[in-house]
Amino acid sequence: MQFYLKVSPKGQVILPKKLREALEIKDLLEIDLQDDEGILKKPEGIARTVAGCFRKQAEKAGVPVEQALDKAREMVIHEIAAKNR
Repeated sequence: MQFYLKVSPKGQVILPKKLREALEIKDLLEIDLQDDEGILKKPEGIARTVAGCFRKQAEKAGVPVEQALDKAREMVIHEIAAKNR
Protein backbone atom coordinates (compact mmCIF):
# COMPACT_ATOMS: atom_id res chain seq x y z
CA MET A 1 0.00 0.00 0.00
CA GLN A 2 1.46 3.38 -0.97
CA PHE A 3 0.16 6.81 0.05
CA TYR A 4 1.09 10.31 -1.02
CA LEU A 5 0.30 12.95 1.57
CA LYS A 6 -0.04 16.65 0.93
CA VAL A 7 1.52 19.05 3.43
CA SER A 8 -0.48 22.24 4.06
CA PRO A 9 1.20 25.67 4.24
CA LYS A 10 0.99 25.30 8.04
CA GLY A 11 2.89 22.00 7.86
CA GLN A 12 -0.17 19.88 8.59
CA VAL A 13 -0.71 16.45 7.06
CA ILE A 14 -3.98 14.53 6.90
CA LEU A 15 -3.62 10.77 7.10
CA PRO A 16 -6.16 8.90 4.96
CA LYS A 17 -8.62 6.75 6.87
CA LYS A 18 -7.27 3.51 5.34
CA LEU A 19 -3.77 4.38 6.54
CA ARG A 20 -4.95 5.31 10.06
CA GLU A 21 -6.88 2.05 10.30
CA ALA A 22 -3.98 -0.04 8.95
CA LEU A 23 -1.58 1.50 11.49
CA GLU A 24 -4.22 1.54 14.25
CA ILE A 25 -3.60 5.23 14.91
CA LYS A 26 -6.12 6.74 17.28
CA ASP A 27 -4.90 10.14 18.38
CA LEU A 28 -1.11 10.27 18.69
CA LEU A 29 1.83 8.95 16.74
CA GLU A 30 5.56 9.39 16.93
CA ILE A 31 7.94 9.71 13.99
CA ASP A 32 11.65 9.17 14.60
CA LEU A 33 13.80 10.90 11.96
CA GLN A 34 17.32 9.59 11.52
CA ASP A 35 19.56 9.99 8.48
CA ASP A 36 16.72 11.51 6.42
CA GLU A 37 14.51 8.46 6.98
CA GLY A 38 11.39 8.40 9.12
CA ILE A 39 10.32 5.53 11.33
CA LEU A 40 6.72 5.62 12.50
CA LYS A 41 6.12 4.49 16.06
CA LYS A 42 2.90 4.07 17.98
CA PRO A 43 3.47 5.57 21.43
CA GLU A 44 3.07 3.13 24.29
CA GLY A 45 1.92 4.34 27.66
CA ILE A 46 1.58 7.88 26.34
CA ALA A 47 -0.38 8.92 29.41
CA ARG A 48 2.62 8.16 31.60
CA THR A 49 5.05 9.93 29.23
CA VAL A 50 3.07 13.11 28.59
CA ALA A 51 1.48 13.37 32.00
CA GLY A 52 4.40 14.96 33.81
CA CYS A 53 2.88 18.44 33.73
CA PHE A 54 -0.54 17.09 34.76
CA ARG A 55 0.54 14.62 37.43
CA LYS A 56 0.83 17.05 40.37
CA GLN A 57 -2.40 18.88 39.56
CA ALA A 58 -4.24 15.61 38.99
CA GLU A 59 -2.99 14.17 42.28
CA LYS A 60 -4.04 17.33 44.16
CA ALA A 61 -7.50 17.08 42.63
CA GLY A 62 -7.66 13.33 43.27
CA VAL A 63 -8.12 12.61 39.55
CA PRO A 64 -6.36 9.76 37.71
CA VAL A 65 -3.67 11.04 35.31
CA GLU A 66 -5.33 9.38 32.31
CA GLN A 67 -8.60 11.15 33.11
CA ALA A 68 -6.78 14.51 33.41
CA LEU A 69 -5.17 13.96 30.00
CA ASP A 70 -8.51 13.05 28.44
CA LYS A 71 -10.00 16.27 29.81
CA ALA A 72 -7.04 18.31 28.51
CA ARG A 73 -7.41 16.76 25.04
CA GLU A 74 -11.12 17.54 25.05
CA MET A 75 -10.46 21.17 26.00
CA VAL A 76 -7.88 21.58 23.21
CA ILE A 77 -10.23 20.03 20.64
CA HIS A 78 -13.01 22.45 21.63
CA GLU A 79 -10.61 25.40 21.51
CA ILE A 80 -9.41 24.46 18.01
CA ALA A 81 -12.98 23.94 16.82
CA ALA A 82 -13.99 27.36 18.16
CA LYS A 83 -11.10 29.05 16.34
CA ASN A 84 -12.01 27.35 13.04
CA ARG A 85 -15.64 28.53 13.04
